[in-house]
Amino acid sequence: MKKLIMAMLIAVSMVQTLSAQDNNRQRMTPQQRTEQRIQKLDEKLSLTDNQKSQIRDLYADFYKQKYPKEKRKEAMEKLITDIAAVLTSDQQVLYKQLQEEAAAERRKHATEK
Repeated sequence: MKKLIMAMLIAVSMVQTLSAQDNNRQRMTPQQRTEQRIQKLDEKLSLTDNQKSQIRDLYADFYKQKYPKEKRKEAMEKLITDIAAVLTSDQQVLYKQLQEEAAAERRKHATEK
């Protein structure tokens, strides 16, 4: 009987711990992700208000769609190309560098797992 009670207490404490971890990390809405990405781009590229508006529209269109896994990469590449088209040539150079750095970071994290 004591073993059963101990096992139940351990199980309950594990469930509480796991649910507490999930609550600490909530998913951002598409609007929040869009604003965060625009803010980061603005910090690095000094976007104009018009560019921010155009990029916001591109992200809104992207997030409206539900892409199957096999189409998601293609859709993301199109989004990146469309964003680059909004930028000046100097900004495009910096944007490409940011994309390369992000890709390198993703590869680094993928090899660590």
